[in-house]
Amino acid sequence: MMTKNKDWQDEVALQRYTMITPLLSEDLDNAKRIAMREKIAQDNLTTARSLYRYKKAYRENGFQGLRPTDRQKRRSQALPENFDELLNEAIQLRREVPERSVEQLILILEMEGRVAPGVLKRSTLERHLYNAGFGSEHLRTYKDARESSSKRFCKPHRMMLIQGDIKYGPLLPIGKRGAKVKTYLSSAIDDHSRFVIASKFYASQEEEVVEDTFRSVLLRAGAFDRCYFDNGSQYVAKQLKLSLAKLGISISHAPVRSGKSKGYDKISIM
Repeated sequence: MMTKNKDWQDEVALQRYTMITPLLSEDLDNAKRIAMREKIAQDNLTTARSLYRYKKAYRENGFQGLRPTDRQKRRSQALPENFDELLNEAIQLRREVPERSVEQLILILEMEGRVAPGVLKRSTLERHLYNAGFGSEHLRTYKDARESSSKRFCKPHRMMLIQGDIKYGPLLPIGKRGAKVKTYLSSAIDDHSRFVIASKFYASQEEEVVEDTFRSVLLRAGAFDRCYFDNGSQYVAKQLKLSLAKLGISISHAPVRSGKSKGYDKISIM
């Protein structure tokens, strides 16, 4: 029973970790982070405030901080009743998405267990938001602020980001009775120094190949902050994500059909 409960908690923690991974990058400015948090919340049917709490829990306690408590304990938690705290929560939610109506703000606070249904009135919250300078007309400028240009894609220090990629290798007579087998070169390169930390030919390009490559990285160079992969099946495998998450290593994926963003490995291994 304990194992089953732990598996359920790990599953939820991995889902939360996958959602907040793009938000962990130190390269994001505040406006871009807000816009990204909003999109992730919409895509995953959750709230930006929930993503904020998941990120805070991960920063404080690592992967374990994302594991939910027992369902029974979670239901028994007391709900906050202080209006000033509720107002601050509503202000944060509106700053994230200025288009949110007062009704939506109240619904989110109720869904998140911040206040009991029916306690917070629309007219009361609307009046206090306006007096605090966060009425609907006050925050129209936030929409333009979310549109910002991307920064130069290069980390300032080594072992902050490791790029991984797999390239086709030559046919080698390593099969049964000397049969030629297609090989694949799996490599890992440090984004800052462009140093190839691990690079080896394999007879397949399965998930185990990626795991072996990054095991070599850890043994040779130690822990690092983040991985950068394309969207190949071996790079989005659940076990790989879980293993890296437990080590505190974040994963980013290149945009679909964006070959230029994965050019370092091509240059380094040719």
